[in-house]
Amino acid sequence: MAPKIWDVLSQSKRVIEAQPRHYLTLSLIFILPPIFISFFVNLLAKHFQQQPQQETIYPTLIFTLVSILFLLISSIFTFCAFISITYSVYQSFFNQPIKLKEAFKSISTSFFPLLATDILIFTIFIVGSFLVGLVIGVVSFLIKYLGGVNLQAYSYLAVVLVMLVFLPLLIYLMINFSLAKVIVVVESVWGFEPLRRSWKLVKGMKRLIFSISCLFGSLQLVLVWITGYSWVLILVISPIFAMLSLYGNAVLTVLYIYCKEKHEKLADEEFGKEKNEARLPLISS
Repeated sequence: MAPKIWDVLSQSKRVIEAQPRHYLTLSLIFILPPIFISFFVNLLAKHFQQQPQQETIYPTLIFTLVSILFLLISSIFTFCAFISITYSVYQSFFNQPIKLKEAFKSISTSFFPLLATDILIFTIFIVGSFLVGLVIGVVSFLIKYLGGVNLQAYSYLAVVLVMLVFLPLLIYLMINFSLAKVIVVVESVWGFEPLRRSWKLVKGMKRLIFSISCLFGSLQLVLVWITGYSWVLILVISPIFAMLSLYGNAVLTVLYIYCKEKHEKLADEEFGKEKNEARLPLISS
């Protein structure tokens, strides 16, 4: 039987509370900066949108360049946060607390493999979207020119049908690849191998992964909406958003441990007594 959402959340909370200063430091260094940058860029975007079009040619160009630079910096910080937190949570789960030096060292070994795997995942989504769009385009062409149907009269229906086809495919791929990045950090593999491993490990756990993804995704959307592009709200919400990101990362790592326990069994010789002391509610088959 698969664990409940509460099991995963409680285990994640246990791991973080075991080393609160460690995770607080990682959050302050790697999570808060890209959050501030993201909110700052959104605030600037709203400002430029309110300006007359003829007066914003050069400022818009500058804003575009600055946004690209901020996006690059945010991506680097986000990768570092994911690697260091994932590595820390995985080790701490088995009562093997690590120091900040070890967490930083994990970044140097996993950054480029994670980047390569992330690019591969992005490419797969782009190719999948292109193929879906191509199929829809061919079908639309056949209906319009061979069937003599005026598709403009059914534009809203067509959009609904496209979303009904595209969204399930997108969600399906996201769930099956959800553990790939954790596998890159923990198992030191990259490319297609973490995708294959993730596809295998999520079997029987997809409903749980989907539920947790919806939970954290909804909370993040609510926080973004609350900010309302106000500086005061940004300063208040950003730390909350950072903690939510921290717990989301920890939950994903704990999910990986549950999935590995379910399908492969964690090796006693690898962790020794730490496995039993980790208080993992083992999944009964």
